[in-house]
Amino acid sequence: MTEVQSLIPPSMWRHLERIPIDRPVAMLLRHSVRDQIPPGDVGYNIPITDIGHGLARELGACLLGRLRSLHSSPLPRCLQTAEAIAGGAGAELVITPDRLLGDPGVYVLDGSRAWMNWEELGHEGVMRHLVKEATALSGMARPDEAARFLVQTMLGTATNRPGVHIFVTHDSLVTATAARLLGEPLGLEEWPEFLEGAFFWAEEDGVHTIYQDREAVLTGPLCSLADGDVIECARREIAGTVGLDTGAHFFLAGGAFKSLLTGRPPRDIDVWAATEHDRSLVIDSLLSRGARIACSGPFADAFELAGRVIDIPHNTESDTLSKLLACFDIGLSAVGVEHRADGTWSSLVHPLAIESVRRREVRLLKPLANSKYALTTLERMRQYARELGFAVSPEEEAEVWRVFEDQAGDLRAEMVERFRRTSSGGYGVMEEVACRFP
Repeated sequence: MTEVQSLIPPSMWRHLERIPIDRPVAMLLRHSVRDQIPPGDVGYNIPITDIGHGLARELGACLLGRLRSLHSSPLPRCLQTAEAIAGGAGAELVITPDRLLGDPGVYVLDGSRAWMNWEELGHEGVMRHLVKEATALSGMARPDEAARFLVQTMLGTATNRPGVHIFVTHDSLVTATAARLLGEPLGLEEWPEFLEGAFFWAEEDGVHTIYQDREAVLTGPLCSLADGDVIECARREIAGTVGLDTGAHFFLAGGAFKSLLTGRPPRDIDVWAATEHDRSLVIDSLLSRGARIACSGPFADAFELAGRVIDIPHNTESDTLSKLLACFDIGLSAVGVEHRADGTWSSLVHPLAIESVRRREVRLLKPLANSKYALTTLERMRQYARELGFAVSPEEEAEVWRVFEDQAGDLRAEMVERFRRTSSGGYGVMEEVACRFP
């Protein structure tokens, strides 16, 4: 690898000829040629060179008619690479900045903490850890879980759009992700050149990875509701919103963990404080990090930060994760992580959540813990099914209607009114109420 590189790496031409054309393919690509980074400079603002622009356009030209989407690290040289590729391909695509690809990237949770690893170990030392070790360095994610999540996210973004989807990033992310998916600890000589990348796509036998002269197939899901994936998902969401240094005892629980199944980011996260004091610590941390108060409702206060809505429920009566999950109504929601005041984490996944994934069905936790919201439960069941591509069995829906029908007429009217106030609409619940109870 050299600053005067003037050719697209040969591996890219080989791989572009053999990747499938009938399905989405994610290309995790190192940015194009830049000048050398001066000693002591982190290099955030160093642009690509004129040669770099030309090579990126050349790569784009060979993707004419195949390029479907462009995503990029927010750093200038990555965005410039993506723009040049789009220009070469003649594609009018919106380039989506994605901080999973850099600044800080999927392997970094807390930039200030993580930077100490680079100061202590150097770049090569950090990279050796990312490609070989299972544990997380300070302020960083566990490498294996982070790599699989990144690939899951890329493929989730590309779903149902056959063609090439490019994700422009940095050498460290390409190396670590390729190493983890290949199952090989790539060394310094195997780091990518400029405009060299790894390719990922899903087939019936698993997720295929090709990089340089290596290839592998990962069978089974990239991410699941296993404890490691669940905890890393929580650490990633909390690091980007509430922060890792609140000193608060809280729980992240509910539907946010669907992102492990879909590869799409959660719309919102629910952070339940163990006590009123812990709730104040969480809110203070959000506000100090620039969160905007979105609204205050009867059950929770909502804040907006980093593209997320963070709901902080008023209820602080559940001091254990098992007690909190016992109040949930849908198996797939009964997934949670506990963050203790000392900074340690643990997870709890209800067996019905695992069964729901295995059966690809949205299952109810019975008996319903809060039957007066049964209609809202039915709407959420249908919403989960649509988002995940799961089914809702007639027996599960029948159970919700049984709970509703067992109420006296005035209580049913209250349930309907409560649903009107809290529902999102669009799932046919009110229409069925009108048909069943004219």
